[in-house]
Amino acid sequence: MMTVLIVADDDVAASLRPLVQDGPHFRVISHAGGPVQALAQARALLPDIVLIDSAAPGAGQGLATLFQGVRGLQPPSGVIWHLSSNPPVAAACLEEVDGCVHVVRRGDQAALRAALVDIGRRRASCDPDQPA
Repeated sequence: MMTVLIVADDDVAASLRPLVQDGPHFRVISHAGGPVQALAQARALLPDIVLIDSAAPGAGQGLATLFQGVRGLQPPSGVIWHLSSNPPVAAACLEEVDGCVHVVRRGDQAALRAALVDIGRRRASCDPDQPA
């Protein structure tokens, strides 16, 4: 089971939750309204995936800091960047971050599912707890 932390305002989180939990392999463990709260939750919960909405409160540098923080966890969380609005802010933020990030446009359920599955497969093949 892959765990997912959603970073978005309440309305967007409510619309994303059923899309994430559509399949049996992904469960939303929490949602945060902004980057500071999300980073604290990520440090405590160590989610497999963090789904960041581009319109979350604190967009801009706060989301870039969140991205760096969750990628710096041990093990690092996979990141999906949900472009619900304000793509110029998200584009500027994405230019500042290093590492792998999946970008999904609002309403593109197939792309969201593909990103979840891709991260899940990558994490399963890199699981340090699996026997060699």
